[in-house]
Amino acid sequence: MSGFTLSNPYLTNDLHPPTPKSYRHHQWCMRGYQPTLQPISPDSELGVLIGQMGWVGSHAHAHDYLWGSAGNQGALLSEEMNANCLLPVDESPRYVLPPSITVKGLAGRHVLLTKSGARLDMIALEHPSLNLTIVEVEGDGCHYRMRFGTPSVSQLNEMHAKSPKPTSEMFHYMLIFDQLEDQGFKALAHLQPKFLNLISRSEHGHPSRFYDFLKGYEPETPIMYDECGGIGFVQEKAPGIPELSYESLELFKMEDLPPNQRSEMRHILYWVGHGTFSRGVDLLDAYKHTEYFEAAARMAWEANQRRIDAQAYSEDVVDCILREFRANQTSTLDTSSEQENVYNYP
Repeated sequence: MSGFTLSNPYLTNDLHPPTPKSYRHHQWCMRGYQPTLQPISPDSELGVLIGQMGWVGSHAHAHDYLWGSAGNQGALLSEEMNANCLLPVDESPRYVLPPSITVKGLAGRHVLLTKSGARLDMIALEHPSLNLTIVEVEGDGCHYRMRFGTPSVSQLNEMHAKSPKPTSEMFHYMLIFDQLEDQGFKALAHLQPKFLNLISRSEHGHPSRFYDFLKGYEPETPIMYDECGGIGFVQEKAPGIPELSYESLELFKMEDLPPNQRSEMRHILYWVGHGTFSRGVDLLDAYKHTEYFEAAARMAWEANQRRIDAQAYSEDVVDCILREFRANQTSTLDTSSEQENVYNYP
């Protein structure tokens, strides 16, 4: 896991697929590898996103941010895909979204997703088709086809096998990309960070305390996140249900707050007891918000476990930090007037 790279070795030809007709080649094909498809360029939008997915999975796993290697990631592609990199439409397995999820705004678009059961820490090490898929949304906004990372329809019929599937939580990705793409929601990451989940089970886990508890341990937190509503909280639900999609959509848009308290949309949600769901312009941007709060949670938890007298910042100190920050962001032409000394914490 050392020396993380933002490119996959199979895309840069540093590693090669297994010998045809070998046992390993057969296993690859069962998992979705298609030797006839044109390789993906590491310099394309898709190649860069695959590299970012691998880096996120490796980094989070190596730094013990995850329970095992659980979670999933997704990104909406802007560039048109080369058809030679994808299965033909009529050979691509076809599925339907739940009746309550319709995404006509994504018709004809491609979405990169982790596959159901994929290990995030293996994305950087294995061929992309073994852990990832590319789905294409049909014109009705209800059906989609897996055009990468799956045996073809003919192969599935011949093997009497079932196709791999995208992550079971793909509905959340599809709805939010459809509704919020123009707001910069191009990538989403769902991770299950250990220390955030631990704190959610503690006395500080109630939504009214959770964010305030974490920002008390890291003074830049209110500067970075107060203006965008902190963390949005979804009470525990089964993870792969449409209700979670719609509640997440509302919380990203900060519809839980009065209109006069809404600024830019939220960066991160916490599905209580289950994990984070964060957004960004790309996958590294989405990941940094989970990484930030998991680092704060780890600091708080380890201080508590080791009986270190690490008191969280009081609300007065947090308010003073914000006043100081805002004062230093405001320019004034009157340099002679006496200024309040905002550097004295209470």
